[in-house]
Amino acid sequence: MYSELISIIVNLLIAMLIPTAVVLGLTYINRNSKELLVRKYGFSSQIWLGCVGIFIHECSHAVMALIFGHNIVEFKPLILPRNVARNDGALGYVRQTWNANSTYQNMGNLFIGTAPIWGCTLAIYWVLKTTMPNVYQFVLSLEKAATSYSMLKVQQVIANPNLFANMDMTSIVTMLIGLIIIANIVIGGFDLSPADLHNAFGAFIALYLIVLVILSVLTFLGLGSMISAWLLKIMTAFVLLMSLSLVLSVAINLVLRFLNFFI
Repeated sequence: MYSELISIIVNLLIAMLIPTAVVLGLTYINRNSKELLVRKYGFSSQIWLGCVGIFIHECSHAVMALIFGHNIVEFKPLILPRNVARNDGALGYVRQTWNANSTYQNMGNLFIGTAPIWGCTLAIYWVLKTTMPNVYQFVLSLEKAATSYSMLKVQQVIANPNLFANMDMTSIVTMLIGLIIIANIVIGGFDLSPADLHNAFGAFIALYLIVLVILSVLTFLGLGSMISAWLLKIMTAFVLLMSLSLVLSVAINLVLRFLNFFI
């Protein structure tokens, strides 16, 4: 019983630290990408080359704020370069208030603060499905193979990608448009502000303790093994889902580094 409880505590900690590491990693990489853009092409470049991502970023905050019952005081999903100075350098923002005595609204800060990560990731998958169906199916097949923990299945998917099957000129143009939109989302959408991270941190600690208490009770009821398996599935699904965003973020960052160095 106690060994199961310790195992669940450790697994839960890992299950919550992995998303934290992903969020911080995406924030750092894409913040650096913006810095590279600004250094090479000026302040406005991060807006023009990341406007779709900025828009999705702020809309994700707003939607999640409404879900958790926050009151939106002011909402600007995108601020054009000429208006940035009068908005304290913000590229967009959501100003909100909430009831500090409400557990639900306080816990919501975790999901509100990190909402752009999930919103932008979903948007990327949607763009892939719409503009690059072959790539989309390849990504889904690869993720499905990975969840089976079978290296053979993963190798089989990689060996037969079919990324460019049945493509004509229209498909190529659509794919290029999709790549531009995805790059725009990645550049502008994943950089969480210090305020986002600060608001999310307190809620993260509270959520961990609440979930830990619930899982501890379930463990004493004899459900420890099921919970451990459940946590493993969640961690695997999350890592696979977010790996696409991480790969794209790193790729775009490397391209920008190349442009800064050689051009």
